Amino acid sequence: MLPTTPRNTRLIVVTLVVIAAILMIAVIPFIGFDMVNPIVKAQQARIEKFTAEGNPQAPLLAYTVWLVSFFYPFWSTLSLIAGLALLVIALPLYRGERWTRGLALLLLAVPAIGGAYMIVPWMNFVGSVKGGFPPAVTMMTIGLIPYFAILLAEKVDTTQKVVDFFVFLMLGVTAAENFANGHAAFRILFGHPARPLFAEGIAITYFGWLSLWVGMALCIAAIYLLGEKKISGWYAGLIGGLVTMVASAATHYVRHATNDYLYGALMGLSIVVMLVIPVFKKRLLEESTETETPRSQPVLKPKAV
Repeated sequence: MLPTTPRNTRLIVVTLVVIAAILMIAVIPFIGFDMVNPIVKAQQARIEKFTAEGNPQAPLLAYTVWLVSFFYPFWSTLSLIAGLALLVIALPLYRGERWTRGLALLLLAVPAIGGAYMIVPWMNFVGSVKGGFPPAVTMMTIGLIPYFAILLAEKVDTTQKVVDFFVFLMLGVTAAENFANGHAAFRILFGHPARPLFAEGIAITYFGWLSLWVGMALCIAAIYLLGEKKISGWYAGLIGGLVTMVASAATHYVRHATNDYLYGALMGLSIVVMLVIPVFKKRLLEESTETETPRSQPVLKPKAV
């Protein structure tokens, strides 16, 4: 957080961060691990049903069970590690030490991105049958509340808050979309029965999954680096947005069964557009200053001699 942010405000924000860190350590791992078996069992049941019906989608689901059972615990464990790191930096964050801002945003983005990815498989395989509230929403919310608290509680003007809100929102959302879409492309690529040959329209998924995961990494790096107001963060975000836009648009053009890649392309475009706007770039890189108008000082007239 900025050193100019009032101490009481910093205390409130750091309290939210510490609460989130404890939940990331003690709650989120159980949420993530507990979702694996219900989803995988539902996926296995659907694979058996599709196989019996001769549905060509059956082989494409073969890798899904392995990906879910790997990446749900993966993001849950990363969240635990991020929670431990947040506890370590809580005191310097409260002191307003400048270096903690980007790192805190990065660590809080972990459960938010992981939770956003986990929502769709749960809804597709469990929620569509049983209904109910997706547990991953809780995981995502634990990270998002202090994430935006850090950005919006700083003592800066409204323009700065608007710039920070939309840029850091889209970096996180795009990272999550890239991971989910790259996950889907990877599943289709290696689950296709023609592999190791490329069936018609399948080769694009190799380009899709690798490019989108690189784009995700660049967006995550931009969260940290722009949190530190470094020019390298601006370049990481711009490149990440361009990679996302091109990879998602190309994949959607070849494989447009759903609009997921189209949404990803639009998200990447939004990042590029925001970052090239001069006022956005300036606000993201320059240190903010308080905008309070100083009180007018009375004019002292010289005494008559």
